[in-house]
Amino acid sequence: MATKTLFLSDSSQITTVSPIPNITGVSFFSHLHPPTRQHYSKWTVTLTSSFANPPSLSTDVITITDATTSDGLPHPDPVFVLYATLSWYFHLNTPTNPPLTLGASRNEWAVIIDRSGLFAREEALAAAEQAGLILLFESATPDGGLVPKALKRAFWQISYPFMKMPSPVVYTISPPAVRHPIRPRPARNLYRRHVPALNAILTFRLAKLEDAPLVNKWMNTPRVAAFWNEAGPVTKTAEFLRKNLEMRHSFPVIGSWEDEPFGYFEVYWVKEDILGRYCEAQEWERGLHVLVGEERFRGSQRVAGWLGGLCHYIFCDDPRTQRISLEPRVDNEKFIQYLQKEGFAKEKEITFPHKQSALMRLTREAWDGPSV
Repeated sequence: MATKTLFLSDSSQITTVSPIPNITGVSFFSHLHPPTRQHYSKWTVTLTSSFANPPSLSTDVITITDATTSDGLPHPDPVFVLYATLSWYFHLNTPTNPPLTLGASRNEWAVIIDRSGLFAREEALAAAEQAGLILLFESATPDGGLVPKALKRAFWQISYPFMKMPSPVVYTISPPAVRHPIRPRPARNLYRRHVPALNAILTFRLAKLEDAPLVNKWMNTPRVAAFWNEAGPVTKTAEFLRKNLEMRHSFPVIGSWEDEPFGYFEVYWVKEDILGRYCEAQEWERGLHVLVGEERFRGSQRVAGWLGGLCHYIFCDDPRTQRISLEPRVDNEKFIQYLQKEGFAKEKEITFPHKQSALMRLTREAWDGPSV
């Protein structure tokens, strides 16, 4: 048996004990409080598959049973239990079976949720469907009814356990005569996710004026200064941050690995941004500016982690956002390659007054989830 840990939040940890080397069979799940090791609940997951080395793309079945609280009562929240279970499942290695024939169609990665155990009751199944964790598909056999499945692509678009409702649609007009929805202010703490591939917690938070010395250090490194043109004294950086914090369509972000800051980012609404004057912009399209300041947090694996995390945050922040855009300088070839690996595609080049940019775009439909 092998033990794995997945952190959902500062106060929420999932520990699994699963068979090895093959994960089919029974796995035992515990939900506990990391600092105190106090147990909240436990449950059992049985994974069955028609393939010898799961996960498979579309034949796996998950059955959840014996879900109880620490005092032995039935678990009151089947949605959380399923979310935690799917977090474990979709962090497994990407299926490699069956072998693909060149040019053949390929199924989406999906797992069937058994209608016994925790989901024997229609109320539990309906709650999971309403939360977006499962979708109902017609059975391949006659009179087979509806089959509940969880899709990887859909799972990563679920904001649970963050649960943020989109803002109401009320329009305003900003200079120069841009009609757009009124944008809500960002939260202080934007995102937190355990990245098992790096065994590290990735967080994004709203930047503060107190971050000026840190951002100034990054802006004055030759590598960053060549692209951002913001080198100078700390007073210049403080003014730069102040202006960005006052913007309504954009906000500055600090990214951290294990609470150690590594980069500065800007998340913005494309329609009101200068980019919106050079291309067609959707109502809820978001854009990104990125800067990795700490040398030891550079590299392809780290980029995959934080870039996937930013896309994950944006797509979960508002379900109406269907596209993310970046406009890196055309000579930033290495970063453009990173974007393409994440699923971004080059739409065209844009001639700004200050740079020649490649317009890189990622659609929600094309996004397969963050790197795990």
